[in-house]
Amino acid sequence: MQRLCALFLISFTSIQSFGQGSITGVITDAKSKEPIIGASVIIQGTTTGAATDVEGKFLIAKVVAGTYTLQVTSITYKTHLIPNLVVEDAKRVTVDVPLAEDVSELQEVVVTSGRAYDTDFELLRSIKENRVVMVGITSEQINKTLDRDAAQVLKRVPGITIKDEQFVQIRGIAERYNPVMLHNAYAPSVETDVRSFSFATVPSSQLDRILIFKSPSPDLPGDFAGGVVKIFTKSIPDENGIVIDYSTQYRAGTTLQDFSHQQRNSGYLTGFNNGYYNLPATFPADAGAAQGSDLIDAGRSLKNLWTPQRSTALPDQRFTLTFNRKFNIGKVQVGNITALNYSNAFAKYDMQRADYTQNGATMDQNYSYADKQYNQSIRTGLLFNWAFRFNPGSTIEFKNIYNQSSLDQYVDRKGTETSLGQINGSFDKVYRGIYSGQLMGTHELFNRHSSVEWVTGYNKTYRDQPDYKRYQSVDGSSGVVQLNIPNSVTPTALGRFFARLDEEAYSGGMSVKQRFAFTDDPLRSPELKAGIFFENKTRTFNARNIGYRASPQFNDMQPNPLSYVSIGELFQPQNINNTTGIRIGEISDPKDSYSASNNLLAYYLMTSIPIGAKFKLDGGARLEDNLQQLHSVEPSNLHVVRMLPSANLSYNFTNKMLVRVAYGQTLNRPEFRELAAFTFYDFNFNFLYSGQKNLKTARIQNIDLRWEFYPSKTELVTFGGFYKRFDNPIEPYVSPLSPGGGNKLITYENSQNAIVYGLELEVKKSLAGLGGSRFLNNLNLLFNSALTRSVVNISTNPAFATGRSSSRPLQGQAPYVVNTGVFYASESTGWQVNLLYNVVGKNVFLVGTDFYRDVYVMPRNVLDLTFNKRLAGKFTLKGGITDILNQPMVLLQDGNADKKLDRKSDQVIQKFRPGQVFSIGFSVRL
Repeated sequence: MQRLCALFLISFTSIQSFGQGSITGVITDAKSKEPIIGASVIIQGTTTGAATDVEGKFLIAKVVAGTYTLQVTSITYKTHLIPNLVVEDAKRVTVDVPLAEDVSELQEVVVTSGRAYDTDFELLRSIKENRVVMVGITSEQINKTLDRDAAQVLKRVPGITIKDEQFVQIRGIAERYNPVMLHNAYAPSVETDVRSFSFATVPSSQLDRILIFKSPSPDLPGDFAGGVVKIFTKSIPDENGIVIDYSTQYRAGTTLQDFSHQQRNSGYLTGFNNGYYNLPATFPADAGAAQGSDLIDAGRSLKNLWTPQRSTALPDQRFTLTFNRKFNIGKVQVGNITALNYSNAFAKYDMQRADYTQNGATMDQNYSYADKQYNQSIRTGLLFNWAFRFNPGSTIEFKNIYNQSSLDQYVDRKGTETSLGQINGSFDKVYRGIYSGQLMGTHELFNRHSSVEWVTGYNKTYRDQPDYKRYQSVDGSSGVVQLNIPNSVTPTALGRFFARLDEEAYSGGMSVKQRFAFTDDPLRSPELKAGIFFENKTRTFNARNIGYRASPQFNDMQPNPLSYVSIGELFQPQNINNTTGIRIGEISDPKDSYSASNNLLAYYLMTSIPIGAKFKLDGGARLEDNLQQLHSVEPSNLHVVRMLPSANLSYNFTNKMLVRVAYGQTLNRPEFRELAAFTFYDFNFNFLYSGQKNLKTARIQNIDLRWEFYPSKTELVTFGGFYKRFDNPIEPYVSPLSPGGGNKLITYENSQNAIVYGLELEVKKSLAGLGGSRFLNNLNLLFNSALTRSVVNISTNPAFATGRSSSRPLQGQAPYVVNTGVFYASESTGWQVNLLYNVVGKNVFLVGTDFYRDVYVMPRNVLDLTFNKRLAGKFTLKGGITDILNQPMVLLQDGNADKKLDRKSDQVIQKFRPGQVFSIGFSVRL
């Protein structure tokens, strides 16, 4: 640790430069006197230069003393040269340059120019001009953090929380209510039990921007309540070249510590499955029906991977290689970004776990475990994007993203269960693959009064869970460990689980927009827009539950009782037989496999009508026709056709201040997994999960009111409120059919209704110009928060309503979310230092009953410190500390049902500390 701290101190120490000065100034339009954004200011004959900011200002630092010619260029302006510019030691030269418009170049430049969407300036412009309530984040802001993937990035966005480090919750509303789109096509899911897209699969380096739409619009999906998330990956690069990003991380409590894992396959570092853990090709289709020697052969054909291996957790490694290329084919500008990324990360958690059941006025403890959970996550990804810009109003893009990941988890469990000592364990390996490709175009016609947008998309994903192994043993009072070898096949006690999910989706859409040019201001011109969208999605899921049981003459006698050998020795080939050892069995049920399809066809029509000089009305309707079919032993067929109207009325007090009110209807459909009768056992929580085929589609009414103020082109203040009413919201809950100390059964049900309402505040403020301090001039502040309340009225169905509170929050809904950030950036020194803070209020993790009370995720304060230091040339040093406070992640049960959660008196279901992460790395542009 001392060496690590020394490394950070060294990285924060800059070397003073001698014999250097700087050049600064402002670039403006000679005619309008307005600042020119993005003008290029270069010392002629070198690659040293800078671009102007939103106020037209630039700074070229660390210029060696001498005489130079300064070249100023900008699209549609004449090149301006300043010869014989003298730079002296330790002095700053100021030059203000008015650029004259170059009409002769205009036609040539128009062919290749385009608008950058990845800046905070452009984001604020989009928020202001959009017809709905919207927030977002761009790569400009992302580059100031150490966030590794899209899930971590989204924590910085107003009203956003992340569940399980990968799923998004908006306004505290559960992930199931927040659809995700990649470039205007639905993003795929790679989870069996969760509807939402996993944001952990997208590295932050691939992101151009993420936008979150919080109020309905006819051209947005109708299936949402919290918001619609749109992810945009990078397109035409700013310049040609190669970018190399590398970082290494030290996680407190994990790195350089002993690390346990199951036996690894060759090539495991790629994150791809080479078949090592799969069922053998010769394994019987139904092991439960095998007999005699076939039964023995089947049992012995499975690898003995029950003994944990020991190694040392190395520092995490993260690497990205990006190739940027842009060129012209005639008058067509072509851009390509190809990015390869790889990461290998370790995490070791010391987890406290417990479980309780209500017994009158007391809570009986079912078990108390101390888990050591070892996780190794490997990700390999490819981004391959092409863009063809024919002119500023006509672009075709072909975007491809593929990510492959593997998660290897070993859990070493010790503790007590029903007063008996326990030494249990599990080995899990999960592979995920996701490909998403879109071909899309935007075309402006008839002097930009008409436009056509179209998209076609294809998604293919899989989730492979080969050989999820679990075992149980009893730790006797004398210290002798006895394996639990059941007399009947019980995979939760001693068994293996194999599952494979494959999903494929085709989608497409087109919209046509017509602007009626009654005025020169396009924002004050009436518009009419119509569109169509379809998606055809299919899924297949297959699972097998395989377990072991004692043979008829099981050897449990001295001198070599099999119950008392190690778990690895138990599975030696000689101990798998039909007489004195153990034998394989299978309890796979036909309902453990299913196929499903979802066919969506949507039409919409909308209009935008200015009313006078201040008002603007946007409104229309979306018709969604959706057929959801699940083919299994318990089939489900859900066909829903709904008209979803929406409207947005805005009033502009000035060009910097407006207020908007929005209304719209949306819906929420069940997910395939929630309809399937398949039952899955989760070793970590000791829960069983099962679907329910009679779920209904929820209906949501949405109302938003927001005041917005834009003091400058990079600042904003917004304050608003929202109200939502849910009819038939879908929630997971603990079934009353699972009382006592056994495995809890988690299933799904429609509550009768629920309301959610709250307030949101966002502030982005620059301190430039306050007090005349150079330090303050380089500071920017960010603050956003959401205060939310919800109340659920439970179903009248006695099977669901028994023992439930009718005044609890909606499952997953957090009462508050707070994000703050202090950003320091100095162009002259090349330093960027950022301090970021996040906290999420307690929210319902699991809906309980009178025998198993509600379980809540408790708040934890997260503080991150990051830095970037620009060094010589195009080399940047970066690093920082994430989760400095390292507060525990706690699941707490309201055992006394007093609606007050006390970490000291209420029951702890899960508790662990993730550990601080110290990072150091570099980025270089070649």
